[in-house]
Order: sequence, then structure tokens, then C-alpha cells
Amino acid sequence: MKAKQKYPILSESLSSYYFNLTPVMLDKVMEIRNWVYELSRADTRIGEIEECIKWGQPSFLTPKTKSGSTIRIGKVSDTEYALYFNCKTTIAEEIAIEFPEWNCDGKRALYFTVDQKLSKTKVIVCLKKALLYHKRKSDIL
Repeated sequence: MKAKQKYPILSESLSSYYFNLTPVMLDKVMEIRNWVYELSRADTRIGEIEECIKWGQPSFLTPKTKSGSTIRIGKVSDTEYALYFNCKTTIAEEIAIEFPEWNCDGKRALYFTVDQKLSKTKVIVCLKKALLYHKRKSDIL
């Protein structure tokens, strides 16, 4: 596995989900997972991440600060996985506008293929949109 697991996986259900992915998909998913935790450590507005299974997929929440909207990550097929955002938010729509070259449905999901090179800079922009969603909304108001 290229993307080392820097942050412990704290539940059996999460471990089971992750380690049933193909090695190449696990690698990509762990890379994104690491970035979620790095963002939470680097930005006090995000605060502690709670990772759990929601709708059958690993999900990342910000229970202490309530700054974010839930992010889920899940396998779509053997060669595709997605980041899912709450469909009642504007997160996916914003991503579709900002990164038109990506496969984003503009409603709730951003799709990646396992052979697609991830741009850390761009993925972090997307993760921040979700992890700071409620904070951004209140800053605008």
C-alpha cells in the first residue's frame, strides 16, 4: 500500500469496509482519508473528526465544532469510487463549477477512477468545502 495508514482505524466495521477494497482503491481511499485528518489537525475550525459507517460507507463528521457536512467515501465499482456530499447542500454543485474537468454530478457525488491521479491541492479544496460547510454558510450570512 503506497498511502500509508497514518491514522488508526478505530472500528471493526470501518476496517472491514476498507480492507475489502482492491489494493489500488484502498490506496487512493487511504490517501483521501489521510487528507481529511490532516485538515482537521491543521484547522481548529474543523476540529476533531468522527469516522463511522453511515449508509454502508465510511463517513467523516465534525461532531464537536459542527463546522462541516458529512463526507462519505465509497466504492462504486471495481474501478471507480466516489466522495459523497449531502445532497441538500451546494457542495457538489460548487465542485462541479470549480473543477469542470472532474466527474462530479453537481448534486451529491464526485467520482474518481482508480487509475486517476489525485491532485492533493484540488481534493483538499473539495474536502474543505464540506468540512467547513456550516462555517462558510454562517460567515456569508
